[in-house]
Amino acid sequence: MRPALTALLIALSLSAPAAAQVGPPLRLIQPPLGSETVTPTAPGAGIGAQPLPPGVQATPLAPVDPAWTGTLQASDGALPDSLWQDTPRAFVLAILPRLQPGLSPTLQDLARRLLLSNAVAPAGEDPPKGPGLAMVRLERLVALGHVNAAAEVLDSLPWNGDREPLDRLRVEIDLLKNDSDAACHLVQDAIGKYQDVWWDRAQIACQALAGDAEKTSLGLSLLRERKAPRDQVFDTLVEAIANHAAAKLEHMPDPTPIRLALLAAAKLPLPPDAVQNAEPAALRAWATNATVPAERRLAAAERAAALGALPLDELRLIYSGVAFKPEERKAAIQQAGDNPRARALLYATAERETLPAMRSEALQSLLQAGLKRGEFPVTARLVAPLLLELEPGPDLDWLAPLAARALYVADRPREAGRWVQIAGAPAQARLFLVARLALGDAGPAWPKEGFKAILEGLQPKDAIVEPEKLVLAAALLDAVGAPVGPGDWARLAALPPAAEAGLPNGALWLDARGAATGHRLGEALLDTIITAQSGGRLSSDPIVIGESVARLRELGMDAEARHLALEAALAAGF
Repeated sequence: MRPALTALLIALSLSAPAAAQVGPPLRLIQPPLGSETVTPTAPGAGIGAQPLPPGVQATPLAPVDPAWTGTLQASDGALPDSLWQDTPRAFVLAILPRLQPGLSPTLQDLARRLLLSNAVAPAGEDPPKGPGLAMVRLERLVALGHVNAAAEVLDSLPWNGDREPLDRLRVEIDLLKNDSDAACHLVQDAIGKYQDVWWDRAQIACQALAGDAEKTSLGLSLLRERKAPRDQVFDTLVEAIANHAAAKLEHMPDPTPIRLALLAAAKLPLPPDAVQNAEPAALRAWATNATVPAERRLAAAERAAALGALPLDELRLIYSGVAFKPEERKAAIQQAGDNPRARALLYATAERETLPAMRSEALQSLLQAGLKRGEFPVTARLVAPLLLELEPGPDLDWLAPLAARALYVADRPREAGRWVQIAGAPAQARLFLVARLALGDAGPAWPKEGFKAILEGLQPKDAIVEPEKLVLAAALLDAVGAPVGPGDWARLAALPPAAEAGLPNGALWLDARGAATGHRLGEALLDTIITAQSGGRLSSDPIVIGESVARLRELGMDAEARHLALEAALAAGF
């Protein structure tokens, strides 16, 4: 073989793995002996390019599509790079914006893994007008609260299209990271490129944050002369900062990153409606803003943690940063945990208290508050380290039902089982469902009387469980593979009919079936995450949530299926 061709073959063999990931490999064809040879150049090569060796044909590599470049490692739960195999790009572009924040930790984690895994992008073209797939994905990452991860993905992407949406997103990400200096530096660089009122207001906000009252006032005057749409919240905040004047803001229905930065600089509290309306990233930004007193950050921190945007260690730190008077600490156990400050006091008491009974009472109040607010999973994980320091015993049997449920949620089944043992027969019967969902065949044995015995155990003697909840229990057990049979369904069918529940999007529901059967992993997960919840909470409909659990099992995600079933059972009050 000729030396030049030998050298080329060696070079190509060394780079083959990388080439295989981005397109068809170069075809190296040795012509028959005696045939005519040509001297081609590489396709697309410019003037002066060196010709390829005789007998070599070159096929250009397919362009790399970076729209789903990810930063997640396998150890953090990254999904396979074939995530979007056989799923058209148009489907993902249409459905991805429906991915919304919710209170289910299992669905939060699945959404995070879906958005951050490194995968071959779905086939197809971005629309000629409107945001492309990479931009839609970045917006969802920010919307779900993964601000730092979104910044990493953004920095790894080449960008050839319209840069204005990207530059705007960069500014907002920096503000959400509480780095107004970096955000304002980007605004200063970009302000001459874009003719849009958003950039004008961003510049005015930066001038106010920098303490330049003269430029701030001039900017507001110019906006009014141009008859730009009024933004009363923005104007109030900017004028309060520029004039060092007192201001009052009772409502903020749209807490944007710029507004939050101005609100903190104006030293004003976050209005209650903002806590409910803000996206997780905005809540996280407020909760981690060190210039805001800890007590003013409590509500946002709790909400951000419940939505999966704030690590629990940071919530614990914010709780510990709140100062309490001695008389408050003395009366801590009487707190019902019905507001953020009361919950912070209960947590501080449980953390500091050395007497098991006093610590247990504080933990019980916290867990009961979590149940009442529909945020039991995050509350359980929050207090799990403190629960693990308690020794189960007859004197704490009153705490056992809640402690067992919390530790099952926190993936500590062995310790949960110790609390079950001291819970008493009626409580143990009601805990059977939770333990079985968490552990399957490794948990408590299926009763000889079958599902009938489970139904009887779920119903307290002094009350009747609603029929739809009993159907939900059967649906969850069936979805994780428990032996629920025709006789059991017949018994449930004889119960009074439940009120009709709102069904999920029919198109996504039907598509998910085919996606799961066809092992289109990303598509099936996207459908399931969206249809399994309604209004930010897990669906309570037995058909919907049972099918969602079953689909996760069909995709080989048994652990995730059990976690979701457990969350649904606890949300229903089991």
